[in-house]
Amino acid sequence: MYLFSLKYDAQMKRQCLFIIGLIIFLSSCGDKYNNHYAIVLREKREKPRQETKDEKIDKALLKVNQITNEKEVQQIQGYIKRRKWEMQHLDSGVFVNLIEEGKGKTISSNSVALIDCKIELLDGTKVFDSKIDGAKVINLKSEQNVVGLIYVLNGLKENSKLRAIIPSFLAYGLQGDGDRIPKHSSLVYEIEIKEVK
Repeated sequence: MYLFSLKYDAQMKRQCLFIIGLIIFLSSCGDKYNNHYAIVLREKREKPRQETKDEKIDKALLKVNQITNEKEVQQIQGYIKRRKWEMQHLDSGVFVNLIEEGKGKTISSNSVALIDCKIELLDGTKVFDSKIDGAKVINLKSEQNVVGLIYVLNGLKENSKLRAIIPSFLAYGLQGDGDRIPKHSSLVYEIEIKEVK
């Protein structure tokens, strides 16, 4: 019995010494291991990760596009100011002036609208006239060329007359239409909504 208690005491002493040693080790490490997660977060803030080559290219293109779009918006605003037009700049990026509100069917996102319009560039070059080229059919559900027309027409009624300026990034963009509309061109529309289906 006495022998068993001696073995038990020795084992208890070893465990106590191990625990005390562990406590001393951890306390001597200080903040290095105590708050590891917070340190990792701080290091990430202080040392941002290196961007990949593709990320750098995307970032540069985005910056160029933002600068180009800002310049284009300034050109449009100058154009409007010189003509003393009252136009609303929508969140989508288009500029609109409702000249006459029509009475009839309202255009929705699933509508097909038949419109008469004149289109010119900011420099005054005429690129389309319904009197010469015929009416345009705009399917709001699938319009892909001039996406800005969806923002302009949606919610208007038959027989409405309006003026709109659509920036290039909502029109034919960097390519143009390959015919009358050059690349990177804002389009000035005079529109009359003839029919809504």
